[in-house]
Amino acid sequence: MKITSLSVVFIFVFLAVFSCREKAEPVIEETLTSGKAAILVDNAVQPVVEDVLAVFHNVYDRAFITQVNLPENEVVRALLSDTARVAVLSRKLTSSEEAHFRNKKIQPKVTEFAFDALALVVNRQYKDSIADVEQVLNVLRGRPSSISKLVFDSPGSGSLSYLKGLAGVSAVPSKNVFALKTNEDVLKYVHDNNGAIGVIGLNWLLQPPGNVTQYVENIKVLAIDNVKKNNVSKKYYKPNQSNIAEGLYPFTRTLYVLNYQGKLGLGMGFATYISAPEGQRIILKSGLMPVKIPPRELEVRNEL
Repeated sequence: MKITSLSVVFIFVFLAVFSCREKAEPVIEETLTSGKAAILVDNAVQPVVEDVLAVFHNVYDRAFITQVNLPENEVVRALLSDTARVAVLSRKLTSSEEAHFRNKKIQPKVTEFAFDALALVVNRQYKDSIADVEQVLNVLRGRPSSISKLVFDSPGSGSLSYLKGLAGVSAVPSKNVFALKTNEDVLKYVHDNNGAIGVIGLNWLLQPPGNVTQYVENIKVLAIDNVKKNNVSKKYYKPNQSNIAEGLYPFTRTLYVLNYQGKLGLGMGFATYISAPEGQRIILKSGLMPVKIPPRELEVRNEL
């Protein structure tokens, strides 16, 4: 039988296609603990979500969740444009934002999992070690303040949005308020420039990525007064787990998993895990405050 070169090529292509089909990854059905999904995460809490996801993936090896870190306004925009269904934010969506999902008959699943704090960080040479809440908020109000410069990670930052809410403003003045691009930029800027106060999620100071450790180790954290707790004597508190738990530190926020999948998918599985004792234990070890204190695991021995 005469085999032409065209026949050889045909046979080769047929075998290649068949082989590719054999090696193609099987489609994994999305359930609470398997499948593929993306979770959009507010930049301020990027490190702790990375920690929880690492353990989640180790426990559920058929789950593939991609973490996408963005400023708060971009996360919300993605949810409202239906390009994302699950997010981690330091606020719930407003009633007007949720109307988008009500119109689609999608019932949101909102899960609280931690209490976070915003830290005020400064250069080692900064003249003060304390700051007053009103002085911080007056900068955002455009009023006279002892603070000359506030630096945020992004114009759409959740940290900026939170403090704007406390200050009662919808826009910030063109002077004395600066927005960079990332949390890493804030830490580096404060490290290199005396006089500026950086506003950053506490998580970044407790679990800094390797590329910013040198900056975190060489800046200082300001203590802030809590006017709600101390009407008589003025006291100042630093952001830490115990002060968050006791309500002594003023700039604290609740962290949420917002799930708009409208089904029992990986978003619900992740939310369930992070709010369960296993996930809450990771939050506790991170230095943030879990919503529920996980029970201690004790090993009881029959013999001494």
